[in-house]
Amino acid sequence: MKILPIHTKLFEANSKGSLLICGAEHGYSKRDLKQDSMGIDRINERRSFFSDSSVNNYPFRNTIVNWFKLWGYSLSNNLDTVTEFDKSIVQCNWLQTSANNMKGRNTAREYIDASSDFLLICKELKPSLIIFISTKLHEAFSSDDLSGQVEDIFGKRISSLEFKQNEVKNPLTGKNYIKFKIGFQKYEKVDIISLPHATGAQGLSHEYISSFKDDIRQIIDAWWSLKEKNEK
Repeated sequence: MKILPIHTKLFEANSKGSLLICGAEHGYSKRDLKQDSMGIDRINERRSFFSDSSVNNYPFRNTIVNWFKLWGYSLSNNLDTVTEFDKSIVQCNWLQTSANNMKGRNTAREYIDASSDFLLICKELKPSLIIFISTKLHEAFSSDDLSGQVEDIFGKRISSLEFKQNEVKNPLTGKNYIKFKIGFQKYEKVDIISLPHATGAQGLSHEYISSFKDDIRQIIDAWWSLKEKNEK
């Protein structure tokens, strides 16, 4: 297998039919900038499973792990309790660049023009479920520009990209939480979910993410059931 731009270790469990979590690009925080200016090597070459806190202990990953818990999946954070489900998850970024925000950028065009790495990951691993941590990424994936390449990998589009929003009330204030778009789509060989940015979506509450539990759990359960069946 080709060397892939992914953040997780490759196991037999995630080498085919995985759950692929894809963010926009590598973050670059003020802490990262400070460490770079001090000559501190921030690169950790050791890879592990997605939820291993000894390797991936940073806000973006921790938030997503918490979301899984809200949906009813307690991911392991250490090797002693890791499961095949945990090892079936792969994490990557669509862009191989680093930035602390997307301001002033034509990301719609940028994602399409720089899609080759992500499509290579898809071609090699053939995930059966993709969770984009950006609705803009989902729009690029589903665009006419990439439709031919996407369908070569995942088969025909079964359903168009559909965005849902829920009304969720804060029990303390009686006001609705801020609404965010959650995307859903299906191809012959892959299901797609798209979520707001795990750390950059201001005002995004756990209550709002939790309100989509039934929709998301139905898709994840179907993915895992089929994967277990295919591997027996």
